[in-house]
Amino acid sequence: MKKPFLILLAVLLCLLTACNNATPAKILDYFPLTGNVHLVYQGEGNEYAEFETYVDYQSNSAIQFRVMNPGTTSVTVYLLENGMLKKVHSAGETYFRVNEMNLRDEAEIILKEPLKTGTSWTLADGSTRSITAMDKKITVPSGTFNALETTTLTADATTKEYYAPGVCLVLREFFMNSDPNTKITSSLLTMETEVPLQQTVRFYYPDFDNNQLVYLEQTVKLFSNDEINAAFAKQMKQVPQGSGLQPLMSEATSILGVAYDRVNAIVTVDLSAGFVSDMNAGTTLESMLLNSVANTFGYYFQTNKVAITVAGKPYASGHVIFEKGEYLTADWEKAQPWQTE
Repeated sequence: MKKPFLILLAVLLCLLTACNNATPAKILDYFPLTGNVHLVYQGEGNEYAEFETYVDYQSNSAIQFRVMNPGTTSVTVYLLENGMLKKVHSAGETYFRVNEMNLRDEAEIILKEPLKTGTSWTLADGSTRSITAMDKKITVPSGTFNALETTTLTADATTKEYYAPGVCLVLREFFMNSDPNTKITSSLLTMETEVPLQQTVRFYYPDFDNNQLVYLEQTVKLFSNDEINAAFAKQMKQVPQGSGLQPLMSEATSILGVAYDRVNAIVTVDLSAGFVSDMNAGTTLESMLLNSVANTFGYYFQTNKVAITVAGKPYASGHVIFEKGEYLTADWEKAQPWQTE
């Protein structure tokens, strides 16, 4: 009789030891900072509850999401530090690719360790957020998950968010406290990996023979952490065969950097020295090339202020010299789409 008892005791001790030695859940388990992931959410109760996300940039401690709904495109940056996941930056009307991973103008805690039921914290607006379940069975269009549940309580509303291991957010539910029967939900519909963001971009070129600027629309593919430099340079170096259009730069020229100043709405394009040395253009064509560059980046960033620098210095050639801080005024509305005869 002693032997079965001893075996049972040994099993219980092993189970107890395993529980004690279990690795505590980490934020990265439920909110991976992984690139090239495309998530699509189905919405109900509100036209903007439907949205999709791409990862613009990511590192070991931060991630920048592009969030696209029927009304707008925005970016949101999350930072993982000191056992907390914080939303540290967000900006609306961001239809362009720009790296804002270093911006810190918010500090909303999304998740906080230890990840266990009862962990709670107060947000800046006085609302409370807490972990209310660790293994909640959730079924959404993309599948069934055992998810971590957070509940956010404000004076007027309750929001429940569910994070699944290895996925991220799978469900968001929003209720007005005055009418709990009215519910707005966003539920995960599909998840794709190794998928780039695809954007249709207008590239402007001189049609020198007809003394006008024209544009072509091209598809640009951007994976996570890709800057627009290489993709834009590739298109700016080529034109349709026999079109008579002028490429904007030589094969040896590269785009060294593109920066956008949101406050002053100025985009600065820094080109390598070959842009000037390989140009071989008179005053009129040079002006058309510069305006084509300005229109291309101005339209992409939706600003008419475009500064062009060469190797970090103000643009200067035998015909055109810019002072520091001077910029071109993009005027893409006058250009026409290029059409074959």
